[in-house]
This record gives sequence, C-alpha cells and structure tokens, in this order.
Amino acid sequence: MVWVMIQRFEDLQADEKNLRRLTGLRKNEFKTLYNPFHEVWQSYFSEYTFDGSPRLRRQISTRKNSLFGDTQDALLFVLIYLRGGVPQEQLAASFGMDQPKVSKYLSLTQRILQKAIEKNPSIISRRKQKKLWEAISARTSGQLVEEVY
Repeated sequence: MVWVMIQRFEDLQADEKNLRRLTGLRKNEFKTLYNPFHEVWQSYFSEYTFDGSPRLRRQISTRKNSLFGDTQDALLFVLIYLRGGVPQEQLAASFGMDQPKVSKYLSLTQRILQKAIEKNPSIISRRKQKKLWEAISARTSGQLVEEVY
C-alpha cells in the first residue's frame, strides 16, 4: 500500500497541483463548492450533534476539540476519500483520529456534500457532480471505486 502525503487545506492552498491530485478539483472549484458545503455544515451542527442527536442548546462557535476547526478541512477530507486511492487508515493518521471515527465523519460529510450540491446544482460541472454521486453511492453501498474523477 502506497501512502500519499495529505496536508490540511491551509497548507494546500498554494499547491494547486497537489490539491487537484488529491481532490480532482481546481482551487477555484474547491472554493466554489466550499461555500454551500460550509452553510450545510453550519446548519447541521446548529441543530444536531456529531452523532445525530438533536442539540439541547444552541451551538455558538466551533469547539476547540473539534477535529475540523475549519470546514475547508472537512470538505478536503471527504473529497480525498471520494477521489479514491486513500485508505481510511491513512485519513485517520493524517487528520489525527482513529479509523472508526473516520468512518463516522465520512458518512456525515458525504451527506453534507450531497445536500450542498442538491441545493446548488450549478456549483460544479455536471461531469464532476456525476462522478461524486457515483463515488458516494459506491462507497455507501460497500463497493470500492478507484480514481473517480
């Protein structure tokens, strides 16, 4: 198994070639997709906890112990996984969590990404949308897909 070096989005911003290799998106496409993803992320966490339980009190800010202090990292995380070729164990090591938590975050971030694209269907090309839908459905049905873009 070959492991790829994964960085946080803040470190990848200046390296468009590596960002595209990891996610299949150009920097401007990533940033365009980020805004609706961020809105859906904020909306979800204002109403629910990570585990999907309804919030008992309003969340005012991102918690300091949050794995994704920046939702750009959450989007990067799910896009790297959907692109293919990176095992959950490597995502765990790169993002500082264990594999079971990677699985839970992937499930959640995939749903958030789907909702963001459904609400804003013109944010990325139809071809890339189709590839994302295929990757999400393949991964949620237990199939593995190599390079999806």
